[in-house]
Amino acid sequence: MIPKSLIDVHEIPAEITGLVKESVINTFASIIGSEPDYVEQSEQASSLNGIIGNIAVFNQHHTLSLMIVIPRETALKLSEIFIGVEIPFESDDMGDLVGEISNILAGDVAANVETVGFRGQSSLPTATRGSDLTLFLPNKPPTEKMKFTGFSGDFWVNMALSESR
Repeated sequence: MIPKSLIDVHEIPAEITGLVKESVINTFASIIGSEPDYVEQSEQASSLNGIIGNIAVFNQHHTLSLMIVIPRETALKLSEIFIGVEIPFESDDMGDLVGEISNILAGDVAANVETVGFRGQSSLPTATRGSDLTLFLPNKPPTEKMKFTGFSGDFWVNMALSESR
């Protein structure tokens, strides 16, 4: 499944990306009431005015970092669906909402990847809000970007697989 050393690994194993994709679809379907569609073209807009939920599933050997990239309009729709009212985008509550969604997703990912031998636990979620956000990962680990679209709008899930340190 996942080699102990990732030095010569340039892609996240397909079985892991498939399980993460399944978790994203299941998690967002439970939140919005319908499954989001996976979009083959996964590049995100060059500039993003939105919010990113960050969380990781990790064990002593590997860390699977997940970044949920949510544009402003999608975040506002998600808040209305998730709690019944639209939360102001600039509020602390929006960060709490995205952190909670990240936490729910990480729980599903952890359960799914355990089926292929990746036993791990989830980190605490964080949220970052802003415009023109770019994420840089040290040591250039294997990454994957997935785009989804649904009733609430577009969003991306970026993941990176690195060795735990």
